[in-house]
Amino acid sequence: MSLHISTNERIFPEILDKNAFIEVFSKEMSKRGYGLKQSRESGFDIIYSDFFGEAKIYLTQDSGFLRFGYRLGVSFLLFAFIIIFPLLDFTYIVLSAGVLALWILKLILLKSVINECATNTYMLLKHGYHTGTEEKKGEEEEKSKS
Repeated sequence: MSLHISTNERIFPEILDKNAFIEVFSKEMSKRGYGLKQSRESGFDIIYSDFFGEAKIYLTQDSGFLRFGYRLGVSFLLFAFIIIFPLLDFTYIVLSAGVLALWILKLILLKSVINECATNTYMLLKHGYHTGTEEKKGEEEEKSKS
């Protein structure tokens, strides 16, 4: 369970294949060490989660473009640690502040990685990466050189 922090969306024109976008986006994220999984929650396609929170990613196809969005959230356990524990015992304030700083850093990095991967995925799909045209061209060039 998580608490919703923010929602971000981007629009990618000329990309209509939602499944291809998800596939290439997942590969881009995994190259950076972020493992994605299918979301069981309706309205979202894939999800990334760890102790610090989660990113729920969704894609919708509109006429002529693909809408890519994600919601960032903080895990309830972390929220309780940062907010409630210092209220119960004064000694947790310093520890809570350190965890809060680490959480903010992780959130900024996650948001940056998601945006970079989405942009990379768009560029790869727009230039025919997913269709395999580059691989076929490379094979044809090798055969013609032989």
